[in-house]
Amino acid sequence: MSFKDMAAADAGVFLNLDEFAETHELNGVPCVCVLSRDETDEKAAAMPGGRRTPDGLHGDFLTVCVRKSDLTRIPKQGENFKVDKKRYTVDSCADDMGILTITLGAYRMGGGLL
Repeated sequence: MSFKDMAAADAGVFLNLDEFAETHELNGVPCVCVLSRDETDEKAAAMPGGRRTPDGLHGDFLTVCVRKSDLTRIPKQGENFKVDKKRYTVDSCADDMGILTITLGAYRMGGGLL
């Protein structure tokens, strides 16, 4: 078995509905993915004032792991991206052997989302 085959098999476990993954709507498409707030909660806690960015905006941060082939296109930094109909902005998107790790932020000033 080649390294690529082993990596693909590992992705199958990680993105397995019986293990870690769930189905969520990503940009209007139902996808098997893993959502995480753990990594991005640490990012938010490190900012002055908790979930406040240096610009004075508050944020809700989310990391999405999904198969690249499940999305119609790869998201780019600064673009809008919807998860279960909630609008986020793409902070970063990394492709690791066919698995995309998308870091998102939903920024708001005061009470409403931007």
